[in-house]
Amino acid sequence: LDINDDHILEIPELYSAQCSITTDQDNNQITAFHPGAMGEAHRNRVSDAKNVTLGIVAPDGRDAMIQHAKDFAELGTPFMFDPGQNLPLFSKEELLTFLDQATWCVMNDYESQLMMKTTGDSVEALAERVDALIVTQGGEGSIIHSGGEHIEIPPIKVENAVDPTGCGDAYRAGLLLGLERNWDWETSGRVASLIGAIKVEHEGTQNHTCSLESFCDAYNENFNRSLSL
Repeated sequence: LDINDDHILEIPELYSAQCSITTDQDNNQITAFHPGAMGEAHRNRVSDAKNVTLGIVAPDGRDAMIQHAKDFAELGTPFMFDPGQNLPLFSKEELLTFLDQATWCVMNDYESQLMMKTTGDSVEALAERVDALIVTQGGEGSIIHSGGEHIEIPPIKVENAVDPTGCGDAYRAGLLLGLERNWDWETSGRVASLIGAIKVEHEGTQNHTCSLESFCDAYNENFNRSLSL
C-alpha cells in the first residue's frame, strides 16, 4: 500500500493493542479491549511528521488523544475529532475543548446522545463549535450539521450484510477523502455512506475492494448522481 511507517513507535516491552468483538445476529456488539503499547501513543507528536495538511483524532490512548488534538490546534492543522468508544473517558470540559480545537466532529447516534448528556448541550449547540458535526445512524443514513443546515444523507440498501465491524471507519475514510478533495457535504456524505455499505457486505475490517469504475457506477445507481474519481 506504500504507507509511510517512519513514525511508528516501537515499545519492545509491550504487546500491540488487542481487541475481541462478539457480534450477534442483530449486529449488536460487545467489545473486550486491552490497549497495550497504544497506551504510549502520546509519545508520538504530530510535529514529528512534516507537511501534514489534514488529520483525525480517533480512539487511541486517552493521553494521546488529548496531546494530538493539542498538537493539531497549535500547528493550525485542520482535523476531525472522532471520540468513538473512548467518549466516556473524557469530562465535559475535555470534550468541549476537543470540539473547540477540532474543525469537524463525527459520531454515531449513540455517541452523539452520550455527548449531549455529558456536556448538557444540544446537538445544534455542539455543531456551532465546529465547521461540521456528522452523526451516523446505521441503516438510517446520516445527518451532517454544518453552518446551521441539517444535511440528510440517505441510507443505502444492503443486499447481504455480513459484518458491521469497521463500517464506521469506512464511512470516515469517505469523509476524509471528500475533505481532501474539497467536495461539498452532500457528495462527501454519500461517498462515505457507499464505502460503509460496501464494507458491511464483506467479512473483516479491511477485506473489501472495489474498482473506481464500479464505485462510481454504484454511486450513480444509489443516488442518481454522477461522480468522477
